[in-house]
Formats: sequence, C-alpha cells, structure tokens
Amino acid sequence: MDALKGVIITAISSLLTAILFAYLFRFPIPMIGYIGPLGDVSIYEASVTDVVKSVALAWGFYGMLGGFIILFLCGAITGVLTGRKYSQTSNKNSMIVLWSIMISTIPVFVLSILDYIFGPW
Repeated sequence: MDALKGVIITAISSLLTAILFAYLFRFPIPMIGYIGPLGDVSIYEASVTDVVKSVALAWGFYGMLGGFIILFLCGAITGVLTGRKYSQTSNKNSMIVLWSIMISTIPVFVLSILDYIFGPW
C-alpha cells in the first residue's frame, strides 16, 4: 500500500512541480520551447490558464514518452523504502508524502536543464 501512495503522490506532485518550475525557472513545452522567466517564452505574455494548460499537455507528452514509467518506479521505490524506514512512527504517511514530493522534483529539474546537458534540441 505504501508503494501505491508513493506512486500517486509522485505523479500528482510532479505536475504541480512542473507548473511551479514554469513560473519560477523554466519548463520545456514541445514545439514551443522553454516557458518561464528564464525560458524562450515569457509567462507574462500568457494567462495563467494558458500556462497551466501548456504545462499539463507537456507533462502528459513527456509522460507518454517514458516519464510516467520513471515517475511510477521512483514513486513506488520511495513509498516502499519510506514506509519501511518510518513503519514504527505515527507520521509514516506524512513522510511518504514528503519524500515523494522531493523525488518528483528530480525528473522535472532534469527536463528543465536538458539543453545544458545534451545541447539545444
């Protein structure tokens, strides 16, 4: 059950983290470029709903290209390991949520700096 909690929290929080990255750093949108204050497309030229829609579509696109597998594996491993580590404590579920949120930021961060790693797309 801890693995399922980790998977669900990791998947949901990765979308929220991607939206946060679009507003604070940058996030790649397929066929458009990087959106954000440090990206190619400014968030100030679009409404909040347009930015959220673009990020949600990009999140789904990257997920279908293999990102969901990474998120599900990382979430399940995080849920199991955190559940074992905090099995005797009363805040086990809170720790699963915390660690799953922290793990979900890693793939989003890697996507946002991918052009620095491999060069421009």
